[in-house]
Amino acid sequence: MTKINGKILSLFILCGFVISSSAYGQNEEGKSGTVYSSYGSGLPLLNNTAQEKAMGIMGISFNDLGSPGLANPAFWGIGIYSRVAANFDFTSYSLKDSQASGSNSLLKVGSFQAVFPISKNRLGMSIALYPETRSSYNVNSLQTLEIGTTSSEYFSNRTGTGGATKFEVGFGAKITKNISIGYAPSYSFLTEKENETVFFIDGESSVNNVTERINGTSVSHRFGLLFNTKNVFNNNDAFQIGATLTLPTSFDAKRKAETVKQVGEEVEIVQIGDEVNGEVSLPLKIGGGVSYFLSPKFNASAEFQIEKWDEARYEFSTSEEMAFKNRNTYGFGFQYHPYKTNSSKFLSNFKYSAGISYDTGHLQIRNTDIETLWFSAGLGLISPTFRSSSSFDLSFQYGLRGSVSNDLVKENIFGINLSVNLTELMFLRRKLN
Repeated sequence: MTKINGKILSLFILCGFVISSSAYGQNEEGKSGTVYSSYGSGLPLLNNTAQEKAMGIMGISFNDLGSPGLANPAFWGIGIYSRVAANFDFTSYSLKDSQASGSNSLLKVGSFQAVFPISKNRLGMSIALYPETRSSYNVNSLQTLEIGTTSSEYFSNRTGTGGATKFEVGFGAKITKNISIGYAPSYSFLTEKENETVFFIDGESSVNNVTERINGTSVSHRFGLLFNTKNVFNNNDAFQIGATLTLPTSFDAKRKAETVKQVGEEVEIVQIGDEVNGEVSLPLKIGGGVSYFLSPKFNASAEFQIEKWDEARYEFSTSEEMAFKNRNTYGFGFQYHPYKTNSSKFLSNFKYSAGISYDTGHLQIRNTDIETLWFSAGLGLISPTFRSSSSFDLSFQYGLRGSVSNDLVKENIFGINLSVNLTELMFLRRKLN
């Protein structure tokens, strides 16, 4: 007879908790985050795990069999364990422009993923919920309204939240000894909310509040390929080469604007104009990379991803769509596993990672590319139980984004990322007495 491992129940409890948290997280009031997420459907995300962030890579060619990975569907058919992972992010921003400086922070549930082997080490299924883009901003500006020969200055405060989120069910298969493939269709939903409050400096006009909502749904598709080989330069080494393709996603979106109107003692929500239809799309993405495992104790990876943002659409704002440009991301990092030396020392219970990455950004504002340079490091703690490969991965990132020239904002970014990876056999054989 067989019994379900009791820890699996905990995995599914965690599953429900994280799904609820992720769905809500995209709709919280946007009081923090990066000002550059106010463009289009938000800042595009990589959704790599804390371990991959610590190495500065996307995870296209690298995967730890003790944890699931979102980047390459081809990895999901490899392994005999059921794997569940939840990712959490805390980011602190130090902001500076030509006139002032400030700071804010953002705490978010990142992604949830569960991978189950259908046929061990041959076919696997992944279920995931994760954000594809994210908006979270609080932007203040001083502007001038001109009507005929009269002009009035007003102060505008815009807060926004939302983005594009994917619910994905995919499959990975090992088709030969050295080649694996994967396919992941997903249901994508776009939710954006922006509140704008306008205060006129002369004080003679009333305060105006407008809430704008954008919603849309779509279906998207992505593919993965993995080639691996062993014993290339010595008896313990291995190469892995990965590639991914994400097709463009197009939302048939709708925008609705509302304001609050005081009628006597009652407050009414009044729709402004008609509901407007428009196309919002996410671009084609192509990724690749190579990981080299010199020995069981050391590995290094180099990866890239190209996103065709100059072909993306955002019909609700021509100026924001015109700011889109192709985005290229490059990453390099390494990892050391001292725990595989069977040492009893405390520091040998961890795995250590470090890396660097460069992101050209998907925006060009006032002829300036909004680039980001990241420096990363991290560690992982492996479960001491011989039955389990469960782990906690923690990464630390420091990034430099933007510029103070051309009336732009420069951001110094500090991020802490946590991945909780639960890895167990789904079924255990009951021993007979």
